[in-house]
Amino acid sequence: MAGGHRELHPNLTPEERRRLFLEGIELFNGGRFYDSHEVWEDIWRSTTPEPKNLFQGLIQIAAALHQFLDLHRQHAPGRTLAKARVRLEPYAPVACGLDIASLLDHVGIWESWLEGKEGYPPPVPVVRVLDPDAVR
Repeated sequence: MAGGHRELHPNLTPEERRRLFLEGIELFNGGRFYDSHEVWEDIWRSTTPEPKNLFQGLIQIAAALHQFLDLHRQHAPGRTLAKARVRLEPYAPVACGLDIASLLDHVGIWESWLEGKEGYPPPVPVVRVLDPDAVR
């Protein structure tokens, strides 16, 4: 992203794509949800976005957490998580080396909590890498 300009459909090498995928995971797990969303979106918009729904689901989870935790929005995060769940369910239990089943469990906990907002928010989800070699 030179000079703030983002290429609409970047042509990523396999190495660039893997680097961005891992960078997004690191940012997400570090609580930098907006930044992880932006990094994963570079893959999603690329000329080789597959599995596109997997990336869109990850982006939506990051966006929902950013909406709630950083922007303090009350209603949009639940809707965004519901969309992410629908996109990610076909990839469970594991896809691209990621523990999708565990991530979906956490998404469900957040969806339930956002409906009633009783007590403190649950722990934020973590993107667990089960097979680093399969992250591509």
